Amino acid sequence: MKANRLFLIFVVLVLTACQSEQAGLIHDDDVILVEVDGRPISLPMLEYMMRQRGVDEDDHEGMRALLDELIRLRAVANAAEREGLAEAPEVRAARLLRDLETLQIRYFTHIHEQFPVSEDDIRRVYETQLERSGDRQFTFETVLFPGQSQALLALAALDDGEVTFEALAAEGHFDAQSLERTGWVDRSQVGAEIGAVLAEIEHGEVIGVPLQTEQGWRVLRVADSRALELPPLDSVREGIARQLVRERLEAIVEDLYEAAEITPMLPLEPGAGAD
Repeated sequence: MKANRLFLIFVVLVLTACQSEQAGLIHDDDVILVEVDGRPISLPMLEYMMRQRGVDEDDHEGMRALLDELIRLRAVANAAEREGLAEAPEVRAARLLRDLETLQIRYFTHIHEQFPVSEDDIRRVYETQLERSGDRQFTFETVLFPGQSQALLALAALDDGEVTFEALAAEGHFDAQSLERTGWVDRSQVGAEIGAVLAEIEHGEVIGVPLQTEQGWRVLRVADSRALELPPLDSVREGIARQLVRERLEAIVEDLYEAAEITPMLPLEPGAGAD
């Protein structure tokens, strides 16, 4: 299975590299190792595959085997082109998209090499997260409501003593849907508004603002609390570094998108431009 997957990756990479000499993927100063029916296989292609496969330059048998695979793939690609398969719209689109993706990966690598994540960057994120998390964890009992208005009415009724927390869901007050208990969370996981009141909250107290979730709006009551065991920096360093890289690349993509000169060539919406 692994060999088949590597072979498929190999096919994709070679087709990408060979998609069009006219597109500038083969340069005049590239060393050509062999031509297959007049189509070249270059030294950079072999070197790239050696890096991907982990074949050392002293491994002459491995290099020969890779070159044989390149020749076979080039022969198949030549046959596909002779049959006109390379001109099919979906094939051209797939090859162009692979080219864009390859350039994107290379650009991201270039940016990361120029501006690597520093230890100071990682430590700053770590310390910020510790500050946001606080020094305690909590579990909550929650009653789920379909909307914010119902949750606010429930909070007002609780404050006035008109209904108990347990009765909210049991008797369906204000369209209450369920009574549930959460796992352990810290204040960074419940938003700034609720997190701000957790330092003063006591067991059994109802928090005076509802929490919006994907399922609806929840009214919270503190069920329990304990000291937060903070993870050491070494255990989260790699995760923080990946997060910083991802955020940096996302910001770069957005900046490039905003700076790009985009010229629509066809109407972007049905009927646009019609008389």
